[in-house]
Amino acid sequence: MGTYANKRSLNPNLTITGSSTVAGGKYRRVKIVGEATIEGDVQCQDLKCMGTLDMEGDLLSEHIGVVGTFALTGKTRTATMKNSGTVSISEDADIGVLSGSGTVEVRGRLQGHRMSLKGQITAGGDCEVDVFNLKGMFTVGGLLNAGDIDIRLFQDSTAREIGGEKIRIRKASLLHPLSLFFRPSPHAAVTATVIEGDDIYLEYTRAKVVRGNQVVIGPGCEIDLVEYKVLLEKKKNAVVRESRKL
Repeated sequence: MGTYANKRSLNPNLTITGSSTVAGGKYRRVKIVGEATIEGDVQCQDLKCMGTLDMEGDLLSEHIGVVGTFALTGKTRTATMKNSGTVSISEDADIGVLSGSGTVEVRGRLQGHRMSLKGQITAGGDCEVDVFNLKGMFTVGGLLNAGDIDIRLFQDSTAREIGGEKIRIRKASLLHPLSLFFRPSPHAAVTATVIEGDDIYLEYTRAKVVRGNQVVIGPGCEIDLVEYKVLLEKKKNAVVRESRKL
């Protein structure tokens, strides 16, 4: 998708209030208050949606803010995205910093620098970032990879593989729901085939293989094999069927 749009080449602002369908293009700022459809690719500095926005094409932006529902049929690249609603992207997404609360679904590959979200993250392919901080649930079709992974688990979550330097997966407190409609389940668990990192602490996790330098297997875990180099600690109510020091 290239780099962010050249500010000098951008058209004046695009503002939609109410209900409308417009063509894509290059704009400084795009603001939607109501319900809108944009047909075609869009390049802009800022995009703000307060309502419902359907976009048919690719999006290249510096900043995206969503309060409501935003659906994109193409791919997106943005420096920041703050979400307070539902975002659906049909192809790949490159989001430098993702923050806020709500649901973000990327049917392709999701990458960026930092993700700090309260809610749900879904990636059809790999999810690769530097920092992955989530209070909620996730579904990753491929590899969830980050230098620092910190998950407070609300509902069942899955990834094919999980890899990182520091990995923390813990059950969220039942006393602190994200909203009146999104409460932690006492039976929530993470399922992955392989979990590999340097420093690993797991709760309520099911995996075939956990591999790391320092590994702590906490309550609610069911692990077939743990391979460790320095330390293995197994907490009460944790199941480790086989362990091996490398």
